[in-house]
Amino acid sequence: MDKDIFEQLYRQHYAAALLYAQGLCRSRPLAEDMVQEAFCRAWLALPDGVVSFRSWLFRVLRNLIIDHLRRQKHLSDEDVPETADAATPESVLLQREDAAALYRAMERLGAGDREVLTLYCFAHLSGAELAAALGVTPAVIRQRLRRARTRLRQKMEEDGYEF
Repeated sequence: MDKDIFEQLYRQHYAAALLYAQGLCRSRPLAEDMVQEAFCRAWLALPDGVVSFRSWLFRVLRNLIIDHLRRQKHLSDEDVPETADAATPESVLLQREDAAALYRAMERLGAGDREVLTLYCFAHLSGAELAAALGVTPAVIRQRLRRARTRLRQKMEEDGYEF
């Protein structure tokens, strides 16, 4: 693969891959390591005929994380990630409280729900990209997203949020 093209792909997909990895392994340092390993594998062994680099990368990343977690037999807990700065201290506090509530609710979801929501909402994969990354059909993705959103809403309502 051409170095310039690879650098462009890296810049384009790194942030989304890191968000996804953090959602799965719940550890920023581990997520960073897994993303670097996935990009190294892309550099060394990107197969010919890959339709979507993004889908292929996320599939490799997912498999790396699953393999690592199987070896470790545990998941680490991370602090709630900080949100972006806002105009006032009050709005910053509200954003952090909302982010913390969302994070807690997502932590209480099953791994499959957490994975599909993280890829769709935070890594911004399309339904087709999600299907390719997870090795299922787009119809399955639509169903999994619908069910995951419903369960997330229930968790948020249990915490007192209204929709």
